[in-house]
Amino acid sequence: MRNVIYSLFAIGLLSMASCQSSTASLQLATATSVGNTLSSEVVVSNVKRGVSNITWDAKKGDQCYKCEADDMVRRTNCVKTECEH
Repeated sequence: MRNVIYSLFAIGLLSMASCQSSTASLQLATATSVGNTLSSEVVVSNVKRGVSNITWDAKKGDQCYKCEADDMVRRTNCVKTECEH
C-alpha cells in the first residue's frame, strides 16, 4: 500500500511538471510566433499563468511583444507592442 501511495505521488508530480510552461518553452513559442528568431534571442518576463491560459511579455532586441497561449503553450499569439521604459 505504501508503494502505491508513493507511485501515485510521483505520477502526480510528473504530471504537474509536464503541464507547467518553462521559460525555455515560452522563448521557443515566442520565437516561433514572431518568426526569423532564435529562442535564445528572446527575453521573457511578466509571466501570468491562469487555469487554462498563460500570458507573458517578450523582448527580442529592441522589439517588444505581448504573448498569450493555452495552458500547454500549443496555440501561441504574439503581438508587437511599444516597449515600456
